[in-house]
Amino acid sequence: MSDFMHQPIQHPKPIWDREAIFSRPIQENGAPLQSLHCLPEQWVISPQYAIQQLPGAQIELNIRTGVYERLLGAAAILPEGHKLIIFDAWRPIKTQQALFDQMQRFVKRDHPEYTPEEIKDAALRIVALPSTDALRPSPHSTGGAIDLSIVDITGQLLDMGSPFDDITEKARTDYYERPDHELTTNERNARNNRRLLYHIMTNVGFTNYPEEWWHFDYGNQNWAWILNEPQAHYGMTKPAYQWTD
Repeated sequence: MSDFMHQPIQHPKPIWDREAIFSRPIQENGAPLQSLHCLPEQWVISPQYAIQQLPGAQIELNIRTGVYERLLGAAAILPEGHKLIIFDAWRPIKTQQALFDQMQRFVKRDHPEYTPEEIKDAALRIVALPSTDALRPSPHSTGGAIDLSIVDITGQLLDMGSPFDDITEKARTDYYERPDHELTTNERNARNNRRLLYHIMTNVGFTNYPEEWWHFDYGNQNWAWILNEPQAHYGMTKPAYQWTD
């Protein structure tokens, strides 16, 4: 798997076009959500938003079966002793709204000069708009989006150069691929770790959201647009059961 670390990250579509994404029709294939907790030997579950006690966030993480199968494929090609660590998967609208509101507060705090529209646009770079529109669902509400990283044989997170949910420019997946930037040893290590995660995930059929090194999609509108698929497979969904708040 060291070969992955020598392959630069090059996004198929570096310019993110939300309207083009939402223009992809959804032909729901009915794949159910499946718990990620039944195979602890394959990955580590770290439900970040439940840990943060955000509204609606649940300890039990669920994902579409098609995503689940591809995660198994990704886990199988990790370096020996390494595991995926999963931060978030299917997400209820209540949690999506809480995240979006929180992101707008962060933007307003850091950029008090921004207009309300500029604040919203900046927040949208990191958090999708909470949506109950069946034609424009938030990626995580489809069960086709997952946030994750990699831990080594000791259980330590690989250094990705920025933390999960980082809101700075360093969160961009290809941040350390810039040709005009002389990398330090630590930055080169982070770049290689991002390459490993990116190529393992895309090798089994996922696409990456270029603003977030940790976010990958399969079957939803993001995925369909990047791969020029005629339609998405997954629309809005929810588990057969949910924990109560």
